[in-house]
Amino acid sequence: NTSGVSFSRPIRWLLALHGRHVVPAEYAGVHTGRTTRVLRFGPQECQAVEDPAAYFEALHTAGIILGFEERKAAIVAEASRLAGQAGGAIPADDGLLAEVTNLVEAPTPLRGSFDEGFLTLPREVLVAVMKKHQRYFPVEQDGRLLPGFVAVRNGGAAHLETVRLGSEHVLKARFADAAYFVRRDREKRLEDFLPRLATLIYQTRLGSMLDKARRVEALIDGLAAMLGLGEEGRKTASRAAHLCKADLATQMVVEMTNLQGEIGRVYALEDGEPEAVADAIFEHYLPRFAGDRIPSGLESLTVGLADRLDTLMGLFAAGLQPTGARDPFALRRAAIGLAQALIGRGVRFDLRQGLRLAAAIQPIAIPDGAPEECLAFITARLQALMLGEGHRHDVVEAVLATQGHDPAGADKAVEALEQQVAQPEWTGTLQAYARCVRITRDQEMIHPVDRTRLVEPAEKALLLAVETAEGVQRAPGSVDDLLAAFRPMIPEVTRFFEDVLVMADDLALRQTRLGLLQRIVALAAGVADFSRLEGF
Repeated sequence: NTSGVSFSRPIRWLLALHGRHVVPAEYAGVHTGRTTRVLRFGPQECQAVEDPAAYFEALHTAGIILGFEERKAAIVAEASRLAGQAGGAIPADDGLLAEVTNLVEAPTPLRGSFDEGFLTLPREVLVAVMKKHQRYFPVEQDGRLLPGFVAVRNGGAAHLETVRLGSEHVLKARFADAAYFVRRDREKRLEDFLPRLATLIYQTRLGSMLDKARRVEALIDGLAAMLGLGEEGRKTASRAAHLCKADLATQMVVEMTNLQGEIGRVYALEDGEPEAVADAIFEHYLPRFAGDRIPSGLESLTVGLADRLDTLMGLFAAGLQPTGARDPFALRRAAIGLAQALIGRGVRFDLRQGLRLAAAIQPIAIPDGAPEECLAFITARLQALMLGEGHRHDVVEAVLATQGHDPAGADKAVEALEQQVAQPEWTGTLQAYARCVRITRDQEMIHPVDRTRLVEPAEKALLLAVETAEGVQRAPGSVDDLLAAFRPMIPEVTRFFEDVLVMADDLALRQTRLGLLQRIVALAAGVADFSRLEGF
């Protein structure tokens, strides 16, 4: 309005009471008062409120459920009862339930039905139409859709039959449109839609969606080798990558973009593609949001990595990285999805090498530092993801300083290091290692160890302990393996600092002793930067 204030809905009234007194205030040109409104079109839409108790009583009398959780519970209970009358149940969908709960204030669920003939359409289409267009709850029995739905009306039971008929009529029209789109799409094979991708611009400097699809396909061989995908798996991933964007040109996805991947899977199966290929076409988009499932197969993961690496590297090369709150290409979501997929599958993967592969096939020159900037961006999203899960800030920072390029390895290391720092002996372990770091951190070069110059028993014993630790078999990035190798030498480290003058006047002797400590420090390379831990 003329106040210039933006809000999601028109602000029609402000109720502000302290006891029985109005709290004077103004916002968006609206002044506070003691009047509230209940359901529209009722006999008394506007009601005067004397005090807070009267406010809650007025809402209750009008059938308005103010609390979100209470409102949601009421919807679930009645919707489940109605679905049970039809011999089915409401499939779990927290997103739809939350949306419907926020759309109504006096919820009254109702059950409707539709022509069984529409059940010949793909389940994904029917569910998407009910959810996206109408916010209806599907009804299913043992995973099979039934010809019914549950809608939630805002208001009481008056004229509910009219509302039901209207809901059925609208849904029938939506289903008829969807049936037309599917029928037209089925006149072609999925692969036949690929040429039309050339008419869809991905990004002006990076080409069309067809160009992007070809880059995704070109990345498969390199990524398959990195991920240890066998020949059959590589062929499956390559075929899925070839088809993974084809459904973007179908009429069904043009009409309902949230069906991308799902329609591709359906049409691929109808064309006789192997199930693993069809699954990868859909699953390469996973995870799409927080709490979404991850790719079930390594082939799907490979295609998804190829897609996200191309997206991230290409747009960073084009100078389109997010700035502040602006992220028009959803690169934050792409980075988080990439990390979540690798972590969820427990797959070790070097993002540095993956970004180099993606950079090599971009149609534009890669600016200096762009791959490193892109990696830092992904690592920052990974850090936010880990902190959001409740991990200690210093532990996350210590691990990501050396393993930020490997999300799955970093996730495992963070969990292991958190367990280690909670142990009673941790302080002694950290301090023993810290002494070696502090005295060597200002050295500009790595000093060789000349064992012929070691004369003190303590330094000879420490060298033997270091060589023993270096010979221990360790899994890459393993915190537990590192500490299992380091802890036996702690007594020798302590003895060394007590009996030996590291900064000896003899330059060669001093460098040898520093080199010995540098070898201890190097044991943590690729595991964690312990200097970032609390108490270092």
